[in-house]
Amino acid sequence: MSLSTSMTNSVEYNIWVAEQLVAWLKTYPQELLQKECLSSFSSIAKTLKHISDTQLYWSSMIRETPVPSFEYIATTVDIEKEMANLVNEAKLLAAYVKENIEAMNEPYLIESQWFSSNFPKYEYLQHLLIHTTYHRGQIVTIGHHVGVLKAPMLDYNFWNVMRQQK
Repeated sequence: MSLSTSMTNSVEYNIWVAEQLVAWLKTYPQELLQKECLSSFSSIAKTLKHISDTQLYWSSMIRETPVPSFEYIATTVDIEKEMANLVNEAKLLAAYVKENIEAMNEPYLIESQWFSSNFPKYEYLQHLLIHTTYHRGQIVTIGHHVGVLKAPMLDYNFWNVMRQQK
């Protein structure tokens, strides 16, 4: 599989998995999504916001758009807004990657308050995807503790098999 195919599949999966996550979470009352337990982000809502904010940050780097401002650790979360942001940003990112597939091989210099790096954009994309996968797992685990159960299959291989059966 070529790098361009891998990137295209990855951004398509990212849209699908964001939609699956949001559809599942919408079946539960917001009170459960706000319920706190021990975790790096103390609720499903706060973890969702972190995923959304971080995806927006990395997407803005990849798309070379202004860096958004957001709370690093949110005290309140508008769940509906974050759900919409997560899906919408995944779609914007996918459109950019597909339209600029060759540019994804070009290094992009990032100088932030946390780090400085000059990697090809596809490496930032890979980081974004791994990061969101990690925190989706946290959402599922937090869900087990607060009564948000029966998570859908969010696995890349599941998506890949299902799309090929269509």
